[in-house]
Amino acid sequence: MAARPSLGLLIFLLGSVLNCFAEPVPLEITPVAPVRLETRGNVCFADFGQAAFGNLQITFREPVPAGKLTVRLGEKLNATGAIDRQPPGSVNVREIELVTSADQRVYQLTIPSKKFHLGAASVKTPPAIGEVTPFRYAEIENAPEALTAASLRQLAVHAPFADDASAFECSDPTLNAVWALCKHTMKATTAFGIYIDGERERIPYEADAYLNLLSHYACDLDPRMARATFTHLLAHPTWPTEWSLHMPMMADADYEATGDPVMAADHYDALKKKLLANKAGPDGLLRASAIVDWPAAERDGYNDGVVDQREKKQVGPEVNTVANAFYYHALRCMARLALALQKPDDARAFTAQADRVYQTFNTAFFDPVRGVYTDGVGSAHASLHANMFPLAFGLVPPERRPTVADFVQSRGMACSVYGAQYLLEGLYQAGRPDAALRLMTSHDERSWWHMIELGSTMTLEAWGAKAKPNLTWNHAWGAAPANILTRFVLGVRPLEPGYTRLLIAPQPGMLTSLSGKVPTPLGAVLVTFSTDAHSQSLVIEVPPGAKARVILPGPAATSSERVLVNDKPVTLQPSQGALALDDIPAGHYVIERLAPVRN
Repeated sequence: MAARPSLGLLIFLLGSVLNCFAEPVPLEITPVAPVRLETRGNVCFADFGQAAFGNLQITFREPVPAGKLTVRLGEKLNATGAIDRQPPGSVNVREIELVTSADQRVYQLTIPSKKFHLGAASVKTPPAIGEVTPFRYAEIENAPEALTAASLRQLAVHAPFADDASAFECSDPTLNAVWALCKHTMKATTAFGIYIDGERERIPYEADAYLNLLSHYACDLDPRMARATFTHLLAHPTWPTEWSLHMPMMADADYEATGDPVMAADHYDALKKKLLANKAGPDGLLRASAIVDWPAAERDGYNDGVVDQREKKQVGPEVNTVANAFYYHALRCMARLALALQKPDDARAFTAQADRVYQTFNTAFFDPVRGVYTDGVGSAHASLHANMFPLAFGLVPPERRPTVADFVQSRGMACSVYGAQYLLEGLYQAGRPDAALRLMTSHDERSWWHMIELGSTMTLEAWGAKAKPNLTWNHAWGAAPANILTRFVLGVRPLEPGYTRLLIAPQPGMLTSLSGKVPTPLGAVLVTFSTDAHSQSLVIEVPPGAKARVILPGPAATSSERVLVNDKPVTLQPSQGALALDDIPAGHYVIERLAPVRN
């Protein structure tokens, strides 16, 4: 099998990876040197530190005799420290024959396509790149000369990614490791110029793409990948009810982050159809089963596990909490997009529909005796999902939030890595930062730390092989902490599209210090927080062209307390139980709260 010559350091592509309607996304190849190289008998073992989608380049000092080498690439090691040749599920290992010739020094592997990747729905790698595979480790058997660190390079394929656009560090080492895991996932999974669901299928899905967008933008606010994926999904939709409703959410999140409603402007009529309003009954609620969570075992017993036989993979009851929570949120998103596109009549109509869903939802699904939402009409079962989605989407009236939040908190991580996005959002929206932090810093099997312990450097498709036997180790929908840490722990979110007015409201919870950098179209927002028994310090940088509303961590004290802003005393008015500064202009601010406070 002949080897291809090196492709060089940088390749810009026209997007054969995308459908013909999408803008091309340029891809880059970054050569990565091994961080560890060992000779084990006749095998040269290399560890590149992190997994990436790519190829392996081997450079010999002199042309070597014609022959054949066996090369293995893998994501996981076995108990002996060698590449695991029988890893669980869809964890990657490839064994490839490399043919050498007497007149060649530099080689790349010719990686065969897997059968799964040949299907019509799978995103194909561009011809200029060739087939890639995810790997961290390489083994070369019977190399004709002793290989050194200079001999081997992992050719990591990815879209342009500004590594210094974002940062996060705090007083908890586990959380720092989780951030690094999730941020690397955002970069490494851009290798196809479009968001995919992982190595097994390489298919874009709407829910995956929405979560990917949130975390990608938290790390590097480059919208090209998200917009190409959005266009692809309009042409190649998938089947679950909530996945359709993620499309207005995706368009709205892009608009909020960038200030440009281009997704809605270019595809407004198609987006309206994604609401599935034709499935709404006279009471305004959707009649549609829901996927709820995936894999199916992660549904926390939703509707006592009864699957809708008409939909097979979805769950009833026909009028249920999860589909309608997403419907409500998607309607709110469409109302904002309609206003941005100067369609006030549509905005009023979407708002009226959302208001109606809010009222009916809280009448049809809430159990006042238990203080929780049931799974749907005709079901007495109350799952985590029936409560965390309403909590995340603002469907829970203030007087009901304590009991709903108590229930959500009591269930722990009774959802998948996908559901974790909304579980964490719900806890932060309910003012439960410590509960959310405990989940993100957990060392249990159902945790991000467990992914790191297993040896993965990208987030997994599920919490482990027990939850999903065919899981991949390169699934971006598992990287929720990347956006949760920036949006809620650092507390940086847009109040107006494009961050022209933004919120800085850190929720450090039990953390004693944190710092971070959040990208916006106007420049980076910088946040540093520390606290001790006697004071808090919050240092922020608001970029040019922006104004910020700053909410200090912790409640407003009942007695007077001293607050200094850039060494000048100020009087702050309590706002919803906290201390806030409104519409401060661009600049650097050191805010010190000198009275004892509790987070």
